[in-house]
Amino acid sequence: MWSLRTYAGNVTGSAPTYAFKAAAFRPPAIPGLKAQFQFTGSTFDPTKTADSVFAKIHTVPDPYYVTNALEFTANTKVLKFVNLPSQCIVRIYSTSGILVQLLTHNDPTGGSEVTWNLRNRNNQFVASGVYFYHVEAPDGRTKIGRFTVINFAP
Repeated sequence: MWSLRTYAGNVTGSAPTYAFKAAAFRPPAIPGLKAQFQFTGSTFDPTKTADSVFAKIHTVPDPYYVTNALEFTANTKVLKFVNLPSQCIVRIYSTSGILVQLLTHNDPTGGSEVTWNLRNRNNQFVASGVYFYHVEAPDGRTKIGRFTVINFAP
């Protein structure tokens, strides 16, 4: 059980040695006031995923149209897969079912995005069209989605 105590005083010193000089002890403003807290801990397991995480996975921007605000030069193309689980594999397929690119994502801190440079496995920029992505987590959960790439301006 905790008892709330409030203090008035000054903090003196500088990093790394600080000191607190109490001017006086003050009881709480309400006699008999007590605050109770209960804490429960949890651990983050990057190998476990939830259905709610997979429901939010998508690409930014969609559709990809010639260029976007994420790109710094004309030769750098950026498409992001966002809201990913901390560990996963993203496979990108053409509409004919050919594997275009494979991206691995491993961020044990819980990061949730991976960037694709719109290049295929031969390091060539992909053509305009519809593409499919397949996200697979270590626990076997998967998500399939699609996005559109438009690489030319009429």
